[in-house]
Amino acid sequence: MAATSIYSVIHRLVDSGVSFKTPLDPDWIAYSSTYNIRLPVTPEIVIIPTSVRHIQDAILCAREYGLKVQARSGGHSYASYSNGGSDGAMIIDLRKLQYINHDVGHIVVQAGARLGNMAQEIYEGSDRKLALPHGTCAGVGVGGHFTHGGYGPFSRAWGLAMDRIVGMTVVTADGSHVIADRQQNQDLFYAIRGAADSFGIATSFTLSPVPAPESVLHWSVKISDATKSVERAAHAFQSIQDITRNRLATNRRLGLHLTLASDYFAVEGTFLGTQHDFEDTILASLELFLPEEMNLQEKNNVEIKKLDWLPTLKLLNQDQDISISEEYSEHSNFFAKSVVVPRPGFNKEAITSFFTFLLDQGAHAPVPYFIMLNLYGGHDSQISNNNHDASAYAHRDAFWVAQLYGYVDNDKVFPSEGLDFINGLANSMTKHLPRYGAYLNYTDPSLTREEAHKLYYGEELYENLKLLKQKWDPDNVFANPQSI
Repeated sequence: MAATSIYSVIHRLVDSGVSFKTPLDPDWIAYSSTYNIRLPVTPEIVIIPTSVRHIQDAILCAREYGLKVQARSGGHSYASYSNGGSDGAMIIDLRKLQYINHDVGHIVVQAGARLGNMAQEIYEGSDRKLALPHGTCAGVGVGGHFTHGGYGPFSRAWGLAMDRIVGMTVVTADGSHVIADRQQNQDLFYAIRGAADSFGIATSFTLSPVPAPESVLHWSVKISDATKSVERAAHAFQSIQDITRNRLATNRRLGLHLTLASDYFAVEGTFLGTQHDFEDTILASLELFLPEEMNLQEKNNVEIKKLDWLPTLKLLNQDQDISISEEYSEHSNFFAKSVVVPRPGFNKEAITSFFTFLLDQGAHAPVPYFIMLNLYGGHDSQISNNNHDASAYAHRDAFWVAQLYGYVDNDKVFPSEGLDFINGLANSMTKHLPRYGAYLNYTDPSLTREEAHKLYYGEELYENLKLLKQKWDPDNVFANPQSI
């Protein structure tokens, strides 16, 4: 943007009483740096609204001077899209909008609140001791997480975070502030829940909570002997996948994920029930289906902890405090991909291909990495049981969602070999899958716009969203490298 234009933007914002940051401010770096150090992106200007009116004025200003707009809630975009995805955008930083009201039947949360603060407030600040399904990282912002899915350990029981949204307020591309719910602006309500970055800025959410459980079982079963051969690893994985389909062993109370490396194989999660129930169903099934050489009890590889609700959230947050200050400034240096595996799950060829690559290439990987496979499907999953057509979210039939994540220290350069390794892991799965997708909250910047639309949305949903884009944002005000 030309200097004269940015000065015009600044004058317009000053006249409107809108707070902002530019490169002239001494704390510009704190407001303009990306969560993912590997992908630095510099905005033209960062808006710091303290009211919805400020967001409206900023968007009208952006329209007048040709700036693309993206919202930043927690700023955790894997692809730096909360900085616009490419240089020169106007960023609406929602950090000052963190109001939480739980005095009514529903919860009202502003989009700048962070998951940990919200979870703590609705539990401790209410006699009802409420809870919501959402991710484990306490510093993630409500806005982006809830509008693009929002998976967490209790999603099989209570649905995705977006499934608890019963209404929202949104600033649209023409500067209007509207209500979107099942009665008003239903098409916008549909589009924001899955593709918010392309349609508007959600400023607040009305959410339907659940009573927090009195206690949660957190459990972990290490099966590291499985990585002694591809055959053992594939058999262990297939056994676990079969257990999750078994209605006698699995129901919605189970949260489960696998953590994998070339020398590590663990299945762990949460259980909303008694230890006796867990041992009689999940643990008994693991002991039955896994080979004798992986005998769990003899190797002391089983851990079961009974915790209250907030200590559970703390443990899931890498045992860190879930209360997050406004000065939160975490960064990481990484490249990640996701693979959404639909029902009926991995076939034998994909399992074998993946573990062949992992046990070979993973043993001398060029970067540290982790692999997590989250169970979305399986018997009685409330992710799968929600209405497939109620929101712009494509993966209701997901069985697994894999996150493949390579990282280096923040002061290092991420090597190209690390990109190749993570891409190789993904390819070892997908080349044997008849269909697969990708999860938008694990945004992959290496995808072209066309690839992203196919993997995030699928053809039919994408065509619907294109039509809605013409209605709600015909001038493409809300844009990033992979937006609609």
